[in-house]
Amino acid sequence: MQLVGLDIGYSNLKLAWGQRGEVPRLRVLPAMAAPRAQVAEALGIAGPDSPSGTGSVAGSDAAQGIEVTLDGESWIAGVRPTRVCGWQRALHADYPASQSYQALLLGALSLLRWPRIDRLVTGLPVAQALDPARREALRARLRGRHHTPFGVVEVADVRVLAQPIGTFVDVLMHADGTVVDRISEGTVLVLDVGFFSVDWALLVSGDLRRTSTGTSLEAMSVLIEQAAGRIGREHGGQSPVAAIERALAEQRSTILVRGSRVAVAPALEQAAAERVPVALEALRQDLRREHTEVDLILLTGGGARWFEPALGRLFPGVPRHRPTDPVTANASGYFHYAGR
Repeated sequence: MQLVGLDIGYSNLKLAWGQRGEVPRLRVLPAMAAPRAQVAEALGIAGPDSPSGTGSVAGSDAAQGIEVTLDGESWIAGVRPTRVCGWQRALHADYPASQSYQALLLGALSLLRWPRIDRLVTGLPVAQALDPARREALRARLRGRHHTPFGVVEVADVRVLAQPIGTFVDVLMHADGTVVDRISEGTVLVLDVGFFSVDWALLVSGDLRRTSTGTSLEAMSVLIEQAAGRIGREHGGQSPVAAIERALAEQRSTILVRGSRVAVAPALEQAAAERVPVALEALRQDLRREHTEVDLILLTGGGARWFEPALGRLFPGVPRHRPTDPVTANASGYFHYAGR
């Protein structure tokens, strides 16, 4: 049975695939897609400190993106935002219905080079995943025949989950006995810090509490924009939003601003100190309805590290656990869920 866990986020596209019972293959690409005319030509020049590509697609896919055809027009999917000019990414709640999402889907399916997928599992922000109409609309878009550069791919079955559930399943598959005990018997808060949204879900003895799930838009995109504005004001020039996003994706600590190296962390830490409490206040209000104490916090997503200090203050003494790879945890969890 050929299974796929697909997490098309606003910053990264994460893909986990393989046969049921196997350790899945993992790929990460930038979640940027644009018409070919809006994408700069890659010259294949890399400096000595360029990332090795670990955890991402090697070779031409990483350097050039993936060319797909969308409504008769050539698009490039999986390119860095810094290579795109004159095109705005789809940063809104209807992202799954956008052309960019469809182009990224075709790019992801083309990587597999499978003519058929027996089951594909993906996710939506919690607030959207609880809406049956949104879930069904996404299932309908993903299910069926898709024309990719490597032929037609038929997706037979699609399941749509609330995004944090992917991490919950991934941790269950890989955590040690102590963490698994807390998950099976206790109250677990899963917090997924993404680019567009911060999503949380509360599970008690493994059961999802629908009244204690939610979404805040005070996510990484807000922190990056605020940090970029601070750097722009302090060092002159434009706000380096795309440069900060790329540095975070490549795990670099500095960016170039007018030819000088500037550390990213101080500006992001200041932005987190100001904005993270806003996101966590909505979470706090949700949990006030629960007559249980949190026994474990599962913290995931590309922006997890910037939320951790505030979580420690909000839940003093509560153990926190992060997946081995917070970026791919949802996709990996979706894959394992598909094999149930």
